[in-house]
Amino acid sequence: ESLAVSIVTCLTWLYSAPVLEAWWGRAAWERQAAADAMEALGAVLSCPVCMELFSPPVLLLSCSHNFCKQCLELILVCQNCTHGNGQFCCPVCRKVIYLRGRGTNGLQRNILAENILEKFKEELEMLHTKEQNQLAQTCEKHGESLPNLPDYSMCLSDEEPICGICKLFGDHKSHPVAKISDAYAERKVSFAKDIQLVLQKSESAAQAVQDTKKLIRELSTSAADTLAMIATIGDSLLRATKCRIATLKRQLESEHSSKLEKLQLVARELEAPQQLYQQMTMLLQHHADTVQFLHEHKRLKREMVRLMEGSMSPQIPIKDTISIRRYFEELIRGIDITAFVPPETDQVLANAAGLREAWQAGCATQGRLSQQHVLGTGK
Repeated sequence: ESLAVSIVTCLTWLYSAPVLEAWWGRAAWERQAAADAMEALGAVLSCPVCMELFSPPVLLLSCSHNFCKQCLELILVCQNCTHGNGQFCCPVCRKVIYLRGRGTNGLQRNILAENILEKFKEELEMLHTKEQNQLAQTCEKHGESLPNLPDYSMCLSDEEPICGICKLFGDHKSHPVAKISDAYAERKVSFAKDIQLVLQKSESAAQAVQDTKKLIRELSTSAADTLAMIATIGDSLLRATKCRIATLKRQLESEHSSKLEKLQLVARELEAPQQLYQQMTMLLQHHADTVQFLHEHKRLKREMVRLMEGSMSPQIPIKDTISIRRYFEELIRGIDITAFVPPETDQVLANAAGLREAWQAGCATQGRLSQQHVLGTGK
């Protein structure tokens, strides 16, 4: 009710000034009165917290002051009133307001203010459109209304509307002019013909537009399908490659363990004479008594007999290293290795002579690397 009273008071005051009306003239007075009325009404419809037009929903307190709901919730936070049964002070009159268990949802909503606000915004939009139209019908240089010169209102040289001052004293005083109504009628007919030309152009290009859009859709579809293929097949290839690498590592570990065990056994057999010699020398030089000597002598004698029964010349074990070539060929099987040449390849090839031939064999059908690169001497 207080909001409605304020609005009525503003309008009554604005339309009760006959002295101003006589001074400005009725038309000017009406324009100024409308502007003042809108400004006053806008002030009444503004939130005292954000100082902007109300943002619905508009809440009405028991003290008759109105606020945006979001502004009121901000006030509650600032006053540490964050529960439904709290209380806070009105930012305008400081009256204590009780929420009574429902928070801001329990406060009265001012539907009247929201309806007036909606109509006010519509009126503002209409006034803005009207002002733009008035500006379009006014001479930019002199501010004179263009229809004030009924017979000569269109400059034919510059193709633009002009006012009386432009024709008599301005840049257009020596230019041919015509009635704006005649220019309007002529250009309207010409513009209609131009529209038909554009329509024909549009219709002739319609099929091409449809074909182009179809190509765009097909391109997007093919890109999506290709991406899905890359993801699916790529993941499968990665899994297969990782599985192959893991298998080769297990094979390498098994082969290494087996060959190492054999070589260690041979090494122990070859070291047996040296160890027996040291034990026999130690017994001869450092036995504690006769009993110990006889006891150890018997054991070492048996070891010597067993050792001497074998071959007198040591059997040098056959070289049995890991075949890098075999593992390399298995690793790159089915892969274009020329596309994967990491910087450390030269050092790998230089340290593994047996790998060079395998590398050359793998590259034979896929383009040869330079001899310098294959030999590991490239910089």
